[in-house]
Amino acid sequence: MEKLQPIAFTSKKAISSCSSYFFVLPHKSFVFEKLKTWSKPDCYVVDLQDGCPNELKEMARENIKQQATLLGELDRKILLRVNDFGNEAELKKDMELLSLGVFDGIMLPMINRVENIQTIDRWLQNMEEELSTGRTVFEIVPLIETVYSTVHINRITSSSNRITAIALGLFDLFADSNASMNQANVNFISNQVMLAAKSAGLPFIDSPFTEIHDYAAFYADCKKTADIGSDGKLILHPDHIDIVNNCFSISEEEKKSLTDKLIGYTGGCSINKSGEFIGPPVEKKIKRQLLKKVKKKRIPANSIRPRTFKYGLDLNTVYEGQALPCPYEISVDESWTTLWSSLVPMGNFIETSDVFSQHLGLPKKLLPFSAMLNLTLCMAVEPFSETCLLHLGLEEVVYEKPAHAGDTFRCYIFIEKLRNTSDGRRSVITSRHILLNQNSERILSFKRKTLFSKIDDLEAKIRLSLPENSKLHETLATKNTTVLTDFIDCSNLSEHPINCHKIASNELLIHDASRHLGESENLLFTTLFRNTHPVHFNYLRYQKKDIIVCGGFVLAITLANALKDLKQVVDQRIISCSHINKIAPMDTISSVSYIHSRKLEDNLEVLTIKTLGIRNVDIANELNDCDWPLDLFAQEDLRPAKMEKLLREEMPELFHKVCIQILWKVWRPITK
Repeated sequence: MEKLQPIAFTSKKAISSCSSYFFVLPHKSFVFEKLKTWSKPDCYVVDLQDGCPNELKEMARENIKQQATLLGELDRKILLRVNDFGNEAELKKDMELLSLGVFDGIMLPMINRVENIQTIDRWLQNMEEELSTGRTVFEIVPLIETVYSTVHINRITSSSNRITAIALGLFDLFADSNASMNQANVNFISNQVMLAAKSAGLPFIDSPFTEIHDYAAFYADCKKTADIGSDGKLILHPDHIDIVNNCFSISEEEKKSLTDKLIGYTGGCSINKSGEFIGPPVEKKIKRQLLKKVKKKRIPANSIRPRTFKYGLDLNTVYEGQALPCPYEISVDESWTTLWSSLVPMGNFIETSDVFSQHLGLPKKLLPFSAMLNLTLCMAVEPFSETCLLHLGLEEVVYEKPAHAGDTFRCYIFIEKLRNTSDGRRSVITSRHILLNQNSERILSFKRKTLFSKIDDLEAKIRLSLPENSKLHETLATKNTTVLTDFIDCSNLSEHPINCHKIASNELLIHDASRHLGESENLLFTTLFRNTHPVHFNYLRYQKKDIIVCGGFVLAITLANALKDLKQVVDQRIISCSHINKIAPMDTISSVSYIHSRKLEDNLEVLTIKTLGIRNVDIANELNDCDWPLDLFAQEDLRPAKMEKLLREEMPELFHKVCIQILWKVWRPITK
C-alpha cells in the first residue's frame, strides 16, 4: 500500500485549552435538555461509539440532527466521538454529521493503524472544501486505547496537524492487552502516553473515572493525574464536571501569587523578593500554570462570609515589655507522666521514684524536666509561634522550683527585645517564657529567639515600652532567683543505692539508645500538650512529607537517649539549643555527647555537655569506630550553614543528618 503523507495546512489550529471532556449519550433524548441544567465542561463529546448501542445508532444520529440548534447554543467546544474503522459503514454516517456546523472536530477511537488518522484527515479536508463555511479546520483528538496506538503513539502524534490533544482510554487498552489494570500498570501507561503527548507539544487528557458516586476517590484521582502532568480528564457523569474544572484550574489568588513570583525576573538563576529560587525550569513551570483557566467565584444570592480566627503573635501590637498570657490552664495528673514515659524513657529516680525524692526532702517525685519544658513551649504556640517563620533557639532553660502531679499550670510570654535582621527584611524577637503553678510561683523558664516577618515601625514599638507595676509583671520581668538544687537535700544521697557510670572530661560518648516518634504519637502529644500549629498534624493543609515533629519533642528524645547513660541526674539546665534539620514522623533520632567539663559542687558532680541529635543513622553501630571532628562539639552554637560545611568536608556520613545541638549541664551524685 502506498504510504500516505499527512496533509499540511497553512495554519495549525491553536492547541486545545480544554480540561474537562464530558461524554454525551445522544441515543437518550432527555439528555439534550439536561445539558442546559448541568454544569458546563470545556468540551462536550457526543458519543456515537461505545456509549451508544449498535441498534440505537441511527436514532442517535437523528436526535443529534434534531438538537443541532441546542448544541450550537451551548457555547462550548463540541467533538463527535465517531465509530472506529472496524465499523467503517457507521463511521462514514457519523462523519456526515459534521455538515451540521455544530461540531469542532472528532474524537477517533480504537486506532489500529496510523493510516486511520491520515484517512480521516483527507475526509475532513474534502468536507471543509465542500462546506466552505469559513471554518479553519476540524480538530482530531486521537483516543489511545489499543495496544497498537500505545506502541505507535509517537507516529500518531505527528500524523496530522489537526491533532489538538491526546486522550487516554485505559479500560479498552487493558482489555486489548489482557493485562491487569493495577496501579503500577496504570501509572506506567499513563506516564508513557503523557510524555509522548508533551513531547509533541500536545495536551494530555486522562482516562475517565468509573466509580461514579465515590466522589472522594474521584477527587483524589483528579489530583493524582494533575500531579503527573495531565492537562484534563474525560468525564462520564455530570456530577464530575465541577470537580475536574476545579482540579485543572487556578484561583485568582493563585494566579496573582504565581505572577508575583516572576516580578523582576529577567532570566538566569536568582532569588525573588519572597526568598524563593527562580530559574528557567521554575519560570517554565509557572508560565504553564498561568495558562490554566481561572476559577470563577460563585457567590450565592443569599450568602454569608465566614470569619476565621487568626492565631500567633500580632506584629502590629507587639512591644518591648509586653506580657502575653497563654490561653490554657492545665492540671497535670499522674497519667501525664505515664503517657510521657511512653515517648521519652525516664531513668532518673527523681522523676520516677517517690521514695528517692523523699530522701532528698521532696514530697514526691518531680514532673519530668522535658515534659515541663514542652508544656511551656507548646502552650505558647497559639498566642505566639503560629505566625513565626523560624525558631532560632533556646537559652537558659531552668527548672526553678519543684513541680508535682496535681499541680495546675499556666504560661506567660514576656517580650524582652525587638530587632530587625541585618538585611532589614525580617525581625527577631527575644522573649522569655515562664511557667507558673497554681500559687503563681515560677516553675520553669527559658529565653527564646524567634524569627518573624518584618515588624513595621519597629523603633516606635521599642519606644512604646510601657512600665507595668503589677506583681505579675514583676514576676515575669525578672530572671530566675532559684534553681531546682536549692530545694534538694543532697546530703541524703548516700542513703539510696545509686549506680552511675564514671564519666571524665573530654570524653565523646555515643549513646546506644535510639528513638523515633510515630505519626500517631506525634498527633497524641501535640494534642496533649496543646501545640496548635497545623504543620505538626494537618495532613490536608500540608503534604505528608512536610509534616514535622515539634522541636521540643525532638529535644526531649535527644536528651532521653543521653540520660540513659548519664543517670542518676537530679537537675539539668539547658544553656543553649538550636535546630539544624527538621524531623518528620517516623524519623529515628540517635544521640552523641561530648563532655566539656566535670566539676564538683557540694555533694554533686556537674557535667557540661554538648549533645547532638542525629536523624536516621544508627551511630552506635555505624560510626562507633570513626574519628569525629572536635569542632562539631564547640560550646557555642554552630550556625546550620557552618555545621553543614564542616560535615561535608570532615564527616560526610552526617551531612544533613544533625537535627539539633544542645549545650547543657547536669547535676548528679559524685561517682567514685
